[in-house]
Amino acid sequence: MILSLVAEIRPGANNQGLIELDFDPAAERYAVMDRGDLTQLWHGVVPPTNPAKIIVPYKYTFDYNLMVLIIDDAGEPLHYVTGNDKVQAQLVDARLVTLNP
Repeated sequence: MILSLVAEIRPGANNQGLIELDFDPAAERYAVMDRGDLTQLWHGVVPPTNPAKIIVPYKYTFDYNLMVLIIDDAGEPLHYVTGNDKVQAQLVDARLVTLNP
């Protein structure tokens, strides 16, 4: 697997990680965090178009150290936060990725 990651890295490219998040219509906000130290990498409202695309540092492309929390501020039932743990980013050239408006 490491060999395939090395093969993807191109000289001159802006190698970064990409995560794409497909949200439930009831979701209002979301956060992306480093699960090791709980550093917040991204927090924002759910964009009008799915999936949301977020660029994260390169180091998240070779480990499962991201946590994504989806927050519903006005929802029912009474659990307002759900999430995914141990998310790995896809290796991309960030110059070629179109992000959400």
